[in-house]
Amino acid sequence: MIVYNHKMPRYIRLPPKKNFILSIKDDNTIHIKTNRMPNKELDVIKKACHVNDRRKSFTMAKVDLRTLMTFRDKYSMQEIPSHVERILNKNTVNCFDLTKIEANLWNTLFEYQKEGVREIFDTYGGRCLLADDMGLGKTFQGLAFISHCKGNNRVLIACPSYLRYHWQENIKQWLGLDSQLVRKGNEPLDGDICICSYDMLHALDIPVGIFNVVVCDESHYVKSRKTKRTKAMTPLGKSARFTLLITGTPALNRPVELYSQLYMLRPAYIKNYTAYARRYCNGKPTPFGYDDRGSSNSHELNWALRKAFMVRRLKRDVLTQLPAKVRHTIWLEVKHSDLSAVKTGFKKWKKLNETIYKLPTGSEQQRLQIFERQKTISGLFNTTSEAKCAAVVKWVINALAEGRSFIFFAYHQNILNAVEEAVQAQNISYMRIDGSTPAIKRQSNVAAFQESDDMRIAILSIMAAGTGITLTRVSECVFGELYWVPGVIIQAEDRVHRISQTAKVDIKFLLGTDTLDTYIHPTLCKKLQTLDALVDKRTDRTFQGKTTTTVHLEEEENLFDAIKNMF
Repeated sequence: MIVYNHKMPRYIRLPPKKNFILSIKDDNTIHIKTNRMPNKELDVIKKACHVNDRRKSFTMAKVDLRTLMTFRDKYSMQEIPSHVERILNKNTVNCFDLTKIEANLWNTLFEYQKEGVREIFDTYGGRCLLADDMGLGKTFQGLAFISHCKGNNRVLIACPSYLRYHWQENIKQWLGLDSQLVRKGNEPLDGDICICSYDMLHALDIPVGIFNVVVCDESHYVKSRKTKRTKAMTPLGKSARFTLLITGTPALNRPVELYSQLYMLRPAYIKNYTAYARRYCNGKPTPFGYDDRGSSNSHELNWALRKAFMVRRLKRDVLTQLPAKVRHTIWLEVKHSDLSAVKTGFKKWKKLNETIYKLPTGSEQQRLQIFERQKTISGLFNTTSEAKCAAVVKWVINALAEGRSFIFFAYHQNILNAVEEAVQAQNISYMRIDGSTPAIKRQSNVAAFQESDDMRIAILSIMAAGTGITLTRVSECVFGELYWVPGVIIQAEDRVHRISQTAKVDIKFLLGTDTLDTYIHPTLCKKLQTLDALVDKRTDRTFQGKTTTTVHLEEEENLFDAIKNMF
């Protein structure tokens, strides 16, 4: 295969695919993928390896691997890399010591949380990705981790800015320790426990070796290896004696997002970016650079995560009494007069799709057209919010008029503002959290919503309030907008679906007809399927609504008129 590299005026010749591509399925099973193998010759090899499977891709017992290797002289093989074999031969050393953990804290933990803390030390040696499902109490396990490691060691906690106060309060309450909450990028780090935001890391320029214990809360914030925060965080996590990464969504969108986190914990098992991307992201050179957006060998990556890196339990497994989460899809019919900008965007998108692939592959003209298509889709995302805004507001006011209380998520400020104005006009009590809400006020807003039945709606930004808060007083979560990343949606949903929730949780997606929602929704479903297969080997979850309804314009107008007459 030959690929033209537009950055350098030459063609790249890719190596031919091997006849046999080997990967690990589990400790005792090898997965084999074959290429360009005549059936008769392949049948002979399968018989020799005790394989009774007629498919081109199949599994075989690890004990038969030596037999397969005898065919190397005749057929080409992509063998299991040495850094992956290290995981297979990994040894565990028990180092958990209950006496090091505050008894008051330990006694409050659920059994599965206690088991999680033990695993962090006995299975992973105190270098672990704690990826329990949202709402399972990862913060308390993190506190137990700090208590176990503290001793004479200094502790660094890196987290999103709005979670700094949350960590400080919990450390004081459960460990009885003071901590330094870092507020400026030039502030000297004097405390035994320092809490800073990811955005400060680059400015702080923390020398390696100062902190022997590192905790990264919401560690998917360092998913991209090229960002300043990741470049600042990686050497600190790699050099620390104990490192704990905490996130309910280790990969929000695709497998490459795991690389930086895993490399920080166990670089010997990952080797380097290129090796990881080639093996697990279907990585390959393209006319526009290296493409790492795909997925490959997901079975092996799942095995590696469980074997060498990750503690992960799902709510369905450990909280058997937690009520069900049910998703509903609601299509709001959008007025034709509000769709003009959306229709223009779709026409431009279609035209670009028709012309892009007629241009010379890898040419500068094609690259510019692809960039223009990305801008067009981004513009459609904005115009969709404008087109469906009125329909979303009407639906929200109608739901509140029925006496319901719920949390409401949106991405764009125009929808958040429109909902807030409509709620204020009806004199309905509410609270709002977006990117401009100070961290201290976030906590007071959350407390007010949790404690007051009179507060009917929480108006929330998906990006600013989708993590780190608990709003279990209500059991209904409404999305006025979708977002491209499935992990972000899941995180936001679980503000209500977590420990202490007693009612069935209803998730409602308000989608606009003839808008970009018709593309985002199926894309989310497909991405979630890929991530679930990778991280959990599960197939039971989807963004497809259990029920689907359509609110037509005429019905919506009549309902809204009726609501106005009620006030």
